[in-house]
Order: sequence, then C-alpha cells, then structure tokens
Amino acid sequence: MSKDDKRITRGRFAGKKITFASTERIEEFRQLASDFMGRFFDFLPGEYLISDESDLLDFTEMGSSDTSEIWIRITEVYGVSLADVESERLVNIFTEITRRKNVQ
Repeated sequence: MSKDDKRITRGRFAGKKITFASTERIEEFRQLASDFMGRFFDFLPGEYLISDESDLLDFTEMGSSDTSEIWIRITEVYGVSLADVESERLVNIFTEITRRKNVQ
C-alpha cells in the first residue's frame, strides 16, 4: 500500500479508501490564503486545512448555506463579487483576486 493509499481500519467504514483532495492549486496562493483565512474566519496559519476542493460553505455555520455576508466583505476588501467567479471554491476566488491585483 502506498503512502497515498490510506484505508480505514475500523468502524463502519473499515476497508474504505481515503483520498485526500489535491492542494496543488491552493499552494499557488499560500500567502493570499493565509491573509484571507485570517481576515474572514479568524484562523491563524496551521489552524485550518484547505484543498483545491475547499469552498466557502466549508467555513459557514453548520447547516447554513448563506454566504452573502462573507461575499459582502470579500467585495469590500478585494473588489471581487460572486458574479466574478465561477463558484465559491476558494481557488476560484483566489484566482480572481490575484488576477485583479496583477492588472492594477
């Protein structure tokens, strides 16, 4: 079994394989991600785990699907709105923020 081939050994999911989502794209935005996670969710580096699949909804209150307040703040701080990105995935948000910074 390779180190990337993690299997659950006990419980109701015993034998199931765990596949961790890639962090390849999110790594491109390490500094921005650190600023963003601290500013919007009050996390310090090392207090959160995000991947290329991470979404704003992953950081909202359990059972909530309302990200409108977060988007108001993102728009105020970075000038990026939900209409500017194709989804609420953090990599898409970070890509647009970076694109706008590079244009200026």
